[in-house]
Amino acid sequence: MILLIAVGIFAWLAIQKFKYSPPEQRRKLIIQWVLIALALAAVLLAITGRLHWVGAAVAVVLPIVNRLWRMFGRHLPWIAPLIAKHAQAKAERDKAKQNPGGEQQSHSESASQNPREPQLTLEEARKVLSVSANASREEIIGAHRKLIQKFHPDRGGNDYLASRINAAKALLLKHLDN
Repeated sequence: MILLIAVGIFAWLAIQKFKYSPPEQRRKLIIQWVLIALALAAVLLAITGRLHWVGAAVAVVLPIVNRLWRMFGRHLPWIAPLIAKHAQAKAERDKAKQNPGGEQQSHSESASQNPREPQLTLEEARKVLSVSANASREEIIGAHRKLIQKFHPDRGGNDYLASRINAAKALLLKHLDN
């Protein structure tokens, strides 16, 4: 009974602190309280001799988490283009906010290129092909060949990834020629 009263008092104090804390600190407080609650629960279970139930629950959950992780990993190539598009759109918005006059330039440059091809910077192109800044023509072509064989639409990849790989190769080779 005393334990329940103590838990009630701590819960009431935690709620009061949460109400009067700034919004930036609320997430931090919640994470701290959850970790403290888990630690107290583990101590209580250890004292009462029921900690083995936690071990059994973890043993049941780990294979499920492993299977979900593999399933998520298998679908990651489909998720990656969405993340890349979102990041690129955010970067363009940030760039437009910083340099309103530069937006006109980027539209005129992109109009001269193929509008269906994804727009890349040199740094993004190097990341896509996983090559260094001073990569040779052969390294770029080899990295392109390796990736396009893996992510070509005819081999289970998708059009977006293949177009990003091709655009990265074209941009890096064009940069080498200049």
